[in-house]
Amino acid sequence: MIETVNPVADEWTPEYALYAASGRSVLLTEALSTFLTTTAEVGRRPVLLTRADARISSLATLALGRFGAVWAVRDDSGVYDGLSGLAISSFADLWAPPQTDRGRLPGFGQPRTDSIAALMFEVYAHHRVSDSLSMGALAEQVVGSLGGGQLDIWGTVEPLTEHWNDAALTELIRRSMPDSDVAYGRTADGSFVAISAGRTRRGVHELVKGGVPVGHYVPAKAELIDRATRMLSAVHGAFQPSVAFVSVAELDAGATQRAAARRPETPVAMLLGPAAVHDLAPDIDQLRQRHDVLVLGRKRTPSLLVRFGAPDAGMWAQMLAFAMDLGPEAIGRTMMLQERNG
Repeated sequence: MIETVNPVADEWTPEYALYAASGRSVLLTEALSTFLTTTAEVGRRPVLLTRADARISSLATLALGRFGAVWAVRDDSGVYDGLSGLAISSFADLWAPPQTDRGRLPGFGQPRTDSIAALMFEVYAHHRVSDSLSMGALAEQVVGSLGGGQLDIWGTVEPLTEHWNDAALTELIRRSMPDSDVAYGRTADGSFVAISAGRTRRGVHELVKGGVPVGHYVPAKAELIDRATRMLSAVHGAFQPSVAFVSVAELDAGATQRAAARRPETPVAMLLGPAAVHDLAPDIDQLRQRHDVLVLGRKRTPSLLVRFGAPDAGMWAQMLAFAMDLGPEAIGRTMMLQERNG
């Protein structure tokens, strides 16, 4: 069997493929997109190597996460893990257990002065197939309800060049089924989104993922929780998604990411739609007593909006406690049912 080597890879091994970006700004270009797609198709781990002072665009960051890529940075002092700042001796160190006794990228622990907060989101929704089906409406609702501007440009690679056009975006996704291409959108205020979909036995399953910048970084205070609540409530009323998540992340100016110490992303709120609640069959009264839970929708087919803003507990601790009260076994059964029934 003859294997075709990735046409834009700078290094190709049986375990990984390397893409070296030389510029200070790393965008989701046609070359990077091709590298990620073809590397994944042949089962290699994608590795991105950049300068230590490079900034990765928000859309490139989403694509790297989608394909499970790892990130290394290089300067005159050596090569480092772009996320932890730890020195590495080979690229395999990027996916091995971290060795904290190694040196860090110079300046990695210095105080941040230009970081911003972004409300990150993932929304999964199921649609019946119809001539009126829109693949841009959910993204518009999510971004706008979180306080972002109007989506005005879109495309599949950067720089985005197309004026926002719901019909054209929907046609692109329709033509690339059963597992669609990813369409990206952006607003003038820096909000960003990735839209993809897959055909199922019951219709179309859509994923909308992205972020809305909300100013200088602060932990998730009441105002951010209120924004998440408004968005999840609005999206529930219009689309009844199966599952939706909102978190707050620390990014750099322009919603970019650079190699620097950052506070961990933390959950803000989540929505379990009617199908998920039905499959999980939770004791809703007990959940409301133990957590900040709002019941939405009809009594016989409710949805649950859960907020993690209690002042006396960490947000991850609140989310884990809620998951434990739902029951890990029930969550596992529900996820398998959703995968089978799509």
